[in-house]
Amino acid sequence: MAVCCLWTLFSMGASAQPLINELDINPSGTDQPCEYIELRGTPGAPIENIYLVAFEGDAGAAIGNADFVAAFGSPGPVFGSNGLFVITGTLPCGSRTYPAETPRSAQPLFDGTQTGLENGAISFLLISSPTAINSGTDYDTDNNGTLEGLPAGAIILDAVAWTAGDPGDVTYGGVVLTASGGTIGAVTRFPGNTTPLSAAAFYGGALTGANDSTTYSATIRTANFPANGALTPGAINLGTPVSDAPVDINGDGRTDFVVVRAAGGDGSQLTWFTALSGGNPDVTRDWGIAGDFPIAGDYDGDRKDDITVYRFTNGTFYILHSENFTIRVDQLGQNGDNPSIVGDYNGDGRDDPAVYRPGAQSTWFYRASPAAFYTAVDWGTTGDFVAPGDYDGDGLADFVVQRPEGPNGRFYKRLSGGSFSSELFGLSTDAVVPGDYDGDGKTDLAVERNTGGSFVWDFEPSGTAGSTVVRDTWGMSGDVTVQGDYDGDGQTDYAVWRPGAQATFYILTVGTRRITTRDWGRTGDRPVALYNTH
Repeated sequence: MAVCCLWTLFSMGASAQPLINELDINPSGTDQPCEYIELRGTPGAPIENIYLVAFEGDAGAAIGNADFVAAFGSPGPVFGSNGLFVITGTLPCGSRTYPAETPRSAQPLFDGTQTGLENGAISFLLISSPTAINSGTDYDTDNNGTLEGLPAGAIILDAVAWTAGDPGDVTYGGVVLTASGGTIGAVTRFPGNTTPLSAAAFYGGALTGANDSTTYSATIRTANFPANGALTPGAINLGTPVSDAPVDINGDGRTDFVVVRAAGGDGSQLTWFTALSGGNPDVTRDWGIAGDFPIAGDYDGDRKDDITVYRFTNGTFYILHSENFTIRVDQLGQNGDNPSIVGDYNGDGRDDPAVYRPGAQSTWFYRASPAAFYTAVDWGTTGDFVAPGDYDGDGLADFVVQRPEGPNGRFYKRLSGGSFSSELFGLSTDAVVPGDYDGDGKTDLAVERNTGGSFVWDFEPSGTAGSTVVRDTWGMSGDVTVQGDYDGDGQTDYAVWRPGAQATFYILTVGTRRITTRDWGRTGDRPVALYNTH
């Protein structure tokens, strides 16, 4: 059965579905007997007809071989009162102990000098199958990265994978993590993230210290690694996700005050003026020419947005990487395309250059890496307005447009997982102001309208499907909308920029109702956070 046919999930909520929660396959020193794999599910629920499989992915090895299989038949064990179940070796691991409320399955395979939990390229898949999945069997006989040998009716419930970076390495399950500076040896699911098959649900890296250490390396880690990240064998996970705020130049999880000004004497040079949300220092940098579209994004995965412009005349992104100040020039699109849909379309923690081409059949184009060919997704039609964001919280950007329907507006969603839906929300003349206003990690339907003297903001908290609309008034005629997360609390704030000899940002937080202002810029500047599709 082809992988394309394995993505259907159980008809149950993510909280009820078993998930990969944490694993450690490469402790410092001798791996065994400190390796473990932890699952997460509903407390007291059985783990039945489920297989946890580690697939070989190293180039030159037996690619696609099921090196390790933990099988749970019927009747199976149950999740503990804390919703966890851990698979360990049979021998003691230094001073490590496991909480009494966490059931354990001791596997002798974890004890030997060679186990199926190999270092390098490896994929962990949690699979529901009516037929046994057997250790030592090659489920990808042609080594093409597709597990066509899985039994009929097999369903991939969750996955996480990584490689050593060698040419020819293969992964399975579609959830691939990368770490700077080395190879991953352990991963942890963010405690509040129950999205299956999502790279954004995990952080990870190498380990440091003694064999039974739970400390991650300070240098070899994924780009989304949280400040309080650590292994917690058999216990509730740690890890507060870093807010991925728009226009976050210094990577502190807060939107910064950034304006672009035509300078250079004749106005042909663009100058970026940045005031960091946490205060000084203020940064000035020349980047781009007159007519370019300024759009910040984290293209190198260091959690800092890179100064970027899109040049309409040649359809090219000019990116200055914050990580090492190298320049990336990426041609994508043509004159008339809209570059405001930049986002992370493959879930690797990096924004992808992307453009929207309007037409009778509108198309979204994005490039997942500098070496990749572009991907094209048809979605939208003439007269639509883009409403980009991650509406299902799986860490991947979705394809969403707003379409006038009489006096109303209708949003058409094509989610990254393949589902389609539409919903009436707001008026046809409303401006789209995408953001996560309720702080649940999902983009909300959100619009803003100029009532003649003031701005009215409406957003629908994720999952309420028209039953709840939050309304606020913020801003006045002449302002431009610059919503973002200016305080780093994970929620989008209402924000406007008011031009003048001394321009000012005005911000209202959704939850605390706190008002802040920041004088920055002047009439004729363009705030980089400006997003107004009408």
